[in-house]
This record gives sequence, C-alpha cells and structure tokens, in this order.
Amino acid sequence: MTVLYISQDGITDHIGQSQIAPYVLGLAARGYDIHLLSAEKDGREALIADYQARFASVGVRWTTISYHKPLIGTLRDLAAMTRAAGRICRAERITLVHCRSHPTMPVGMAVKRWTGARLLFDFRDFWADTGIARGRFVTVFRWLKRLERRFVLAADHVNCLTERAVTHLRREYVGTAPAPTFSVVPCCADFDLFGLPRDVATTRTELEIAQDATVLLYLGSIGVEYLLDRMMTLFVQLRTLRPNAIFLFVVNNATDTVYAAAAAAELPREAIRVTGATRSRVPALIGASDLSVAFIRADLSKIGCSPTKVGETLACGVPVIANAGVGDLDTLLSPGVNGSLVLRDFAPATMCAGLGQVLARPLSSAEIRSSALALSLDSGVDAYAAIYEALDVRGS
Repeated sequence: MTVLYISQDGITDHIGQSQIAPYVLGLAARGYDIHLLSAEKDGREALIADYQARFASVGVRWTTISYHKPLIGTLRDLAAMTRAAGRICRAERITLVHCRSHPTMPVGMAVKRWTGARLLFDFRDFWADTGIARGRFVTVFRWLKRLERRFVLAADHVNCLTERAVTHLRREYVGTAPAPTFSVVPCCADFDLFGLPRDVATTRTELEIAQDATVLLYLGSIGVEYLLDRMMTLFVQLRTLRPNAIFLFVVNNATDTVYAAAAAAELPREAIRVTGATRSRVPALIGASDLSVAFIRADLSKIGCSPTKVGETLACGVPVIANAGVGDLDTLLSPGVNGSLVLRDFAPATMCAGLGQVLARPLSSAEIRSSALALSLDSGVDAYAAIYEALDVRGS
C-alpha cells in the first residue's frame, strides 16, 4: 500500500533538499512505502543520481518529469504529472496521495477519484495570495485563489505551516461543509546537519571578517517580499552599537541588488559580505554569525509562512530578529525562550532597542538550540507519521 507524494518543487532545488527529501527519507526509514513524483530542472543530473541512490537505499521509488517555467509551463507540468500519476496508479495500490502545495492538488484530486485513496493537502503557505501580491499574472492567481476552497474541502486532511493559517482556513472555507481534519507542521531543520559552530575563526578568515566583529546574517533569497531596505536600516542601527559590524548575506541571487541597497543606506561596501553556498556549507556560515535577521512582508500571503531559515539558524545556536505579523513567529520567538525577538515596528529606535536585547545574549548557543527542538527534522517526521497513521495509510 503506497503513499504517492507529489511535488512540483524539485528535489534538486533548495526547497526540495531542505523540506521534501529529508521528510520522504525519514518516513520511508520508518516503513512507509512511498512513490515520489516531482518536477526536476535540466542540468542537475549529478544531483539527481545522488538522490536516486539515497531514495533507493530506503525503498523510495522516484518518478520525475521535466520542469517548465510558469505559467504555461506549469500547465504542461501538471499534464505530465497527471499522466505519470495514472501510470503509477495502474501499477501500485495507492492508499494516500500527499500533495505538496496548491499546484499539485488537481493531480491529487484525480488520483482520489481513480483509486479512492485518502488525500492529504500539504497547504504550505497562501500560494495564490503570494502570486497576487507579487503583481504578476494576477488574473491567473485570482482564478487559482477561487479554487482554493475546492482544494481544501476535497482533502481528507489539511496540513499547514502555522496555527494562523489553520484558523483562517476554518473560518473562510469550512463553515457547515463536511470538514477535513487539520494539523500544523512548521518548516523544520535537520539538526544533524545544522549544529553548533565548531571552527568560527576559520570561516571568518575565509570571509575576510575580523574575529572580533559582530556579524549580522541574512540567509535566503532576495526579493521584494524580504524587505531588504528595512534590513539595511537594522544594520545601520547595529553599527551605532557595534561600529565594526559586518552584514553577511548568504544568498543565491541578486548580489548587485544587495550592494545597491547598502549604498542607498550610505553603508560602506567593506561592511557587506555576499556569498553563495551549498547546503552543506550553510551551517558554518550561520555559525560564523552573531545574530540573524528574517524580515518578511506581513500580509495575508504570509500568515501561513514558516521560514525555513529560522529553524536552521536556531539549530546553530544563533538568535533571530524578525518582524511581527509573519506566520506564528510572534509567539515562537522571544528573548526568554530562544534569545530571539519579534519587532513590532520598523522605527529605528525600536530596532536599536531590539538589537540591544538580542546582543545581550540572555541564552547561550546551546540553550537556543535546545529551545528549538520542536523545529527539528525528527519532530517533523514524527508529526507527518502521525498524520499518515490517522489517515490509515497502511490499511486496516
């Protein structure tokens, strides 16, 4: 009896390596029979071969289709996924179809019709609202938003990243209709990979950062929803407290945009470091930092947001400064719990006061890490296993 796990996000993408493959491997190691279906980008043959070997070692079967860029490309992907899912259903007994995010739900709903399998909608965040907020293909994303209620009510179970998302979905869509069950599994981090730093001095030397400098970290992509100008304002305030401070960006895009934002904030170029990194290199870069920032635009599209970087950073014992209104961060981050802080506004005085609290380091790195165990991969796998069992994946 097979779980068909469907994702348009590729396993070889960063999100696939951090938020799909570890869960699939962990669940398979616990005895679940999984067939993974994903869309993969060209030119990643070596990484695909690596993951094929990892999946095979725990019995996961992996079917891939070629990824195409949105939005017409997304329709091509879904057509190819539907055909592939049909072949899998004819060959195997599917008892659960696990759909990661909105784009795969039409395929999952088809599988449910064909096989009678249970349907798990892994909602992630408010995908259509994010598309609308970005201002591209707005008409298409509004149409997809209208399908969201149908997706939720078609599912036997809906998993979200935040409690705020569950509350919103129940209020907006469930009403008197037959309701799915709900759960919350935040984005988790592999605590075996993301550990306490071991050789900070070497990493700082490689980055040409003084050993006594205070290092602010930003980890992730650069884009309009990540409030780069606000992060530069925070760094300006940090330099009033620690004049030798360095802002380290570990990003996979937009290096020129970072330097332009620093120049607009009248920050010296030598105070900025920008680097890319493989997944295995990221923990050392986090460990070379004293604190990190996770500023994200707060609107409806982000009430379901659980930033992966938060769990990874806390796992390395580094505190986080975030802004209010993003997912469940308001209740997750606090100085007494994990040495971290949520800013209620972006006023420079508020930032300066918040920096003072975090730099005081009320908790050690080991205490910060221990406080975040609920965001560990083991906890996430436990939670998904509980969902699978509740949906009777193995059959009565």
